[in-house]
Amino acid sequence: MADQGLFQSQQLKQEQILAPQQIQSLEILVAPLLELQMKVSQELQDNPVLEQEKPGGEELAGDVLTNSSTSEEDEESKQTRDSEKSDHEIAELVHLSDSWQNSLVPSHSQRHFSSDDEEKRQHFFESLTEEASLQEQLLDQLKLSGTDDKTKELAELIIGSIDEQGYLRSHLADLATAGHVTVKEMEKVLDFVQAFDPPGIAARDLKECLLLQLKFKGKAHSLAAELVRSHIKEIGQNKLPQVARKMKISMIKLNELLTEIRHLNPYPGLSMSPNNPIFVIPEVVVEKRDDKYVVISKDDNFPRLRISQFYLSLLENPNTAEETKEYIKAKLIQGKTLIKSLSQRQTTIKSIAEVIVDSQFDFFEKGVESLRPLTMQQVADKLWIHETTVSRAIANKYMQTPNGLLEFKYFFSTGYKGDDGESVSNRSIMEKIKDHVSREDTSKPLSDKQIMEMLAKDGLKVARRTVAKYREELGIPPSHLRKEY
Repeated sequence: MADQGLFQSQQLKQEQILAPQQIQSLEILVAPLLELQMKVSQELQDNPVLEQEKPGGEELAGDVLTNSSTSEEDEESKQTRDSEKSDHEIAELVHLSDSWQNSLVPSHSQRHFSSDDEEKRQHFFESLTEEASLQEQLLDQLKLSGTDDKTKELAELIIGSIDEQGYLRSHLADLATAGHVTVKEMEKVLDFVQAFDPPGIAARDLKECLLLQLKFKGKAHSLAAELVRSHIKEIGQNKLPQVARKMKISMIKLNELLTEIRHLNPYPGLSMSPNNPIFVIPEVVVEKRDDKYVVISKDDNFPRLRISQFYLSLLENPNTAEETKEYIKAKLIQGKTLIKSLSQRQTTIKSIAEVIVDSQFDFFEKGVESLRPLTMQQVADKLWIHETTVSRAIANKYMQTPNGLLEFKYFFSTGYKGDDGESVSNRSIMEKIKDHVSREDTSKPLSDKQIMEMLAKDGLKVARRTVAKYREELGIPPSHLRKEY
């Protein structure tokens, strides 16, 4: 047995460590505009030497936002680690600031708001309210129900177990144990909660949800209720002729019942859940000028920063304490690093957008069917940057195009070569599948093999399993579920 004890050893290895400036640059590159604005706001609070230009103010010519490159940023990171060059850096900032002050030009990129517009805008933001959640609305109904305290306590347990779709996801026995009551008592409280609005709330499965809604309409014993109660699984499998025979009704009558059931809500909770829209701001705008498409940066939404002249003057003041000067120098270097990172972000995103627009000219002219295959590696090779940089730069970014507001990632896809040698994006193939299905005879829907053969006639050789994969991604059911009787 080997001896046990404490030993010392040496090991030599290499590790890649990112400097704080590099980490900040990556975070700025990845962040979409709304998140970036919050990051800049936080930086403005932490760094007193930074100032943000206000809308309607003056724009500084020779802004460092338009005069930086990757090599300069690398040099900057070296300078921040080299204390001997800090004085040279500060002198450069002072010189830049002086040139800015002598070159002021009026801004035409900022929007001017009248006093009435500003008042309306402020009123709009002050009028925004947070919508109540589904649970909060159900609890409000419980408070107004006038029931006893014990029932309210048990009902709160049930309401707390209802998901956003309106279904009860906890087992009734578990809720009964938590409430120290029997399952039978808990079932009575569940019946009480299921009478709340919207109809179908607190159901344990789809069948119970639909039956509760039919009961609310006074059709608890109707043919539609019998259809849901006894044949919902066969309906899901589209075995309609068998269902009609079992219920001894005609296909015409069965289709009428199915139409009635389709008007019910399978997710009643969503009708009362708060609507939380996702707000996005396009990074760039694509416009057609003459016979080509151009990319325009959305600078009006981009945070524009500058170095405060007040703090630069403090550095030149011989009466300023040395400790204060050292603090200002550190903040100045941090501020310039941030400004250069913002500039690099804009340059990278615009360059990527320009490559996309050049590569997808036919898409902008003709639509989705002309979308070409494009990979991040192809864009990276054209811009002499790494593929991961492209991936970070386009994450959660949008561009405003003549075809609508589209995510950058929309333009990246693999594809196939047609018989004519032209490359076709898989998105355009999906669009063709969608088009073929939309024009099919619903009494004889197209199988995946038939769709594959139709694509082959269009010069696109796609495997049947690939057709099935794209069909599922489009949310199109298989042929036996699309058949109408």
